[in-house]
Amino acid sequence: MSTYKLTYFNAKGRAELTRLVFAQAGVKYTDERIAREEWPARKPHTPFGVLPVLEVDGKQLGGSMVIARYVAEKLGVAGSNDFENALIASILDSVSDLQLQLHPWWSEKDEAKKAELLKELTEHGIPAALANFEKFAAGNSDGWLVGSKPTYVLEKFPALSQLKKNVENLPNIAKWIQTRPQTPM
Repeated sequence: MSTYKLTYFNAKGRAELTRLVFAQAGVKYTDERIAREEWPARKPHTPFGVLPVLEVDGKQLGGSMVIARYVAEKLGVAGSNDFENALIASILDSVSDLQLQLHPWWSEKDEAKKAELLKELTEHGIPAALANFEKFAAGNSDGWLVGSKPTYVLEKFPALSQLKKNVENLPNIAKWIQTRPQTPM
């Protein structure tokens, strides 16, 4: 049995998907949460100078989506076949595209510019992305985003709301949500 250590900041952020996968699979792991002050000293010892990092039996793996996919496939929380795994990868790419749209707003210091960016996001960027996810979710009558079982793609639209409810009602996910550290993000 492999040993796993997931290192990230004390936030949900880009590590939470992997934490949810571990929870759903019922697999124990070390959830190392570091303070921002520790990061400069730790950064040179990571594969790509970013977090999260997953250690598997002492070997490091970087990249939040790669980590989530690796853990999901290893622990049986991925798609049932190669095509389902490709669909999951395409959804995650779309989520990453949305995150890229959010970054300028997130990092903007000028409040007036930040308000403009937020208006554009809430009127165009986010609704367009959610409409695509909604269409995708509504196309699967099994109640999951891909296939007929929960996978590691866990995502205010009717089909997305039902999908969220389905995921949050999985016993291991519900337990994780109730017991995980409370963080602002």
